[in-house]
Amino acid sequence: MFTMNEIFLFTLISCTGMFIQSFVGFAGSLFAIPLFSFFLSPREAVPIYNLVMLFVNIFLVIECFKNIAWKRVGKMLLGGIPGIPLGAYILATQPIYALRIFICVVSIVFALLFLFNVKMKISENIATSIGIGFLSGLLGGSISESGPPVVIFGLANDWKKDIFRATLLAYFLFLSLTASLFFMSFSLFSNRAPMIFVSAAIPTLLFAILGIFLKNKTGEKLFRYFILTVIILVSLLGLFSAILARGE
Repeated sequence: MFTMNEIFLFTLISCTGMFIQSFVGFAGSLFAIPLFSFFLSPREAVPIYNLVMLFVNIFLVIECFKNIAWKRVGKMLLGGIPGIPLGAYILATQPIYALRIFICVVSIVFALLFLFNVKMKISENIATSIGIGFLSGLLGGSISESGPPVVIFGLANDWKKDIFRATLLAYFLFLSLTASLFFMSFSLFSNRAPMIFVSAAIPTLLFAILGIFLKNKTGEKLFRYFILTVIILVSLLGLFSAILARGE
């Protein structure tokens, strides 16, 4: 059984993570997973949080449905869905701190380049979209952090704010659904999972609605700077958490 402190902490972190995700379209896991690791095993926290994300993302996608670039979603899913089972296998069988260190360092480097207006272009063709999707799916299945490759891809191609956010949310909804199925197949949901999901789901949804409200009052330039700041801060947090995990 979870203690009341564990339930409260999981709910608080989940609410904050999905508030960020509803505002910018990503980074919920980048924020939450490193914090969960201080009191839960990643093999337990990642599947439960993925289930909460799936629940909340359904409502977020309905809210932004008209802005979704479905062709972009489809091309990335061609790579993302095959990447998930490999990621879930890594989560079930391998230590994951090295993978988290790698993605955090890469995310920080790219975010700093974008922040200082270093011009980068990643060609938005079918092969690149599938490759970005595969890397994203691999990270989503293993450490529930599928966002960085797709975010960097979108920033490099100057996706507009509403399309950026909506497309990411739709893509992550399909990834979360696929990941949950593979987490079940690898028996990664603990007996305690239903209780903490029920405790966290509704409060997290309310915080996500607050994120939608604030998103509607934010301009393109401020939105971009907020994205880059979030990437840097949560990647530093994840890097610190992964280094601590390696020392245990």
